[in-house]
Amino acid sequence: MINKNIKTNNMTIVRNIAYKQIEKINKNLKDVIEVDNTLLDMIDINMKNAINKIINNYKVYQETGVLKVK
Repeated sequence: MINKNIKTNNMTIVRNIAYKQIEKINKNLKDVIEVDNTLLDMIDINMKNAINKIINNYKVYQETGVLKVK
């Protein structure tokens, strides 16, 4: 059985992997397309917010069984 600590650790791992991929995407955007730093920051923040929202929605779904998608 998976306890709450394991679920928390798994979500942390998922978040860390997603953040690493976001860093790679941003680096690629900066190197290949030469995107403005302000735009890069906005992309970075929005992608991280999206990942956190997905993880939070999943946690709520696990606790309640209700999937809320907005």
